[in-house]
Amino acid sequence: CTPCSVSCGAGGTSTRERSCSNPPPSNGGKTCDGEVSDKRACNSTEICPVNGGWSKWGNWSTCSETCADVSSIETRRRTCSEPEPAAGGEECIGHAIQKRPCRLEGNIQPCPVNGMW
Repeated sequence: CTPCSVSCGAGGTSTRERSCSNPPPSNGGKTCDGEVSDKRACNSTEICPVNGGWSKWGNWSTCSETCADVSSIETRRRTCSEPEPAAGGEECIGHAIQKRPCRLEGNIQPCPVNGMW
């Protein structure tokens, strides 16, 4: 038999072959009936690696300040959980957190700037 065609998981095939040689046909005898090769389904006992996938981004956080200036940021997160890496699969590529300056929405107003001489 040939080895299973998959190295992990299910859905493989294995082939076995035979020859018409015990004894071979001779002196006008007929060749053997049936197929020379036979395929069968097989599964590997190894678990296939599963690479990680990102979840959807969560909602943006509330602003870190009560007024919007260059230091006011909001963040949102995602996780490497859809699916989680398994059986030696790769971690997610990229960042789990995004940051951006606060937007002037709702109760967030521009920060007051005091005049100076």
